[in-house]
Amino acid sequence: MATGSDILFLINGLGMGNSTRCHAIMQALAPRGHRLHVLTSGNGLTYFGDKPEVASLTAMEAFFYSKRNGRISGWQTLLAARHLARLARAKRRKLEELLEKVRPAVAVTDSEYAVGPLRQRGVPIVAVNNAEVVVSEYRAWRDNPPAVRSQFWLIEFPDYLFHRHVCDLVISPSPRPGPARHPKFRRVGLILRREVRAAAEHASAAFAEPNKIRNVVFMLSGSIFASAVPLEDYEMPFRIDVVGRGGASTDHVTYHGRLMHNLDLLLKADALVVNGGYSAVSEALALGKPTFVIPVPGHAEQYVNARLVTELGRGYRTNEAEVMDLLLRLHAKHRWEGLAPQQPLSGLDGATEAAEAIEGLLAARR
Repeated sequence: MATGSDILFLINGLGMGNSTRCHAIMQALAPRGHRLHVLTSGNGLTYFGDKPEVASLTAMEAFFYSKRNGRISGWQTLLAARHLARLARAKRRKLEELLEKVRPAVAVTDSEYAVGPLRQRGVPIVAVNNAEVVVSEYRAWRDNPPAVRSQFWLIEFPDYLFHRHVCDLVISPSPRPGPARHPKFRRVGLILRREVRAAAEHASAAFAEPNKIRNVVFMLSGSIFASAVPLEDYEMPFRIDVVGRGGASTDHVTYHGRLMHNLDLLLKADALVVNGGYSAVSEALALGKPTFVIPVPGHAEQYVNARLVTELGRGYRTNEAEVMDLLLRLHAKHRWEGLAPQQPLSGLDGATEAAEAIEGLLAARR
């Protein structure tokens, strides 16, 4: 086993999910003697600011998705290519500066693409990315909605090709067991924060009846695409905690804004409402809570994640305008109507599997 290596993590900080899943892998790597360095942006800087596993933290600019009429747009993102190219040059300079100070044995990237300086220096590149899962699932289905088509072909499929051709190894976390579509991709189980995995080991396999719901947590995206559910229009038979958005709290609804430490809320929840980001969906699946997924409109990955939740029998795919009506209807009927039979998950220790794969690459390069 390789020990004592410097490992550089390049993490897109647009939302929170990239940071939490990379932190889970760091939690598996740090006890093995590795020195972990982070280059990130936005929410990532806040998230990693107090993490003891991090030897150094460096800020950089953030890439983005463009939106149109409130929806993510593959075409608008493509039209912003000139601005994205300027960002890429700035990120490249920042990475080059950091590589003069830190000489990593391997770099781990999560949704960051300015990796040219790593390749020039011969630094092995490991990616944490589920585009392979998105492509495999999307292409296996024949009834995908037209609204996600452009984002899939202009963003998700090129993302898969980039990782296949540029990276040395791709960690491909999937909630559903199955082989990867190419040898360069290593399928692993759910990548979970250590605290979430510990709680998941004691989670009940069966859902409580809908009329016994007392607490619902809305864990909305930490990015600009967080859903806006009109909670003020409803009388509720349960309490709601909203993470990811601000607002005026009431007797039944508490807005927490962006929250770095949300585990206590997740554990007390009887049901979860999440956007379709990988990390939020993974944690909801692991904790065994009935989950209502609101994929960001036009986002192919989030659509795939939401559909996987329904096919695994762990919840419902819905939208911000209908989620409360669905919750209240199920609560009133006292049964989980239309829920598919539960299917087994791929596993809960994808973080350790990822750490072992990274160390395997290190050992092969020595």
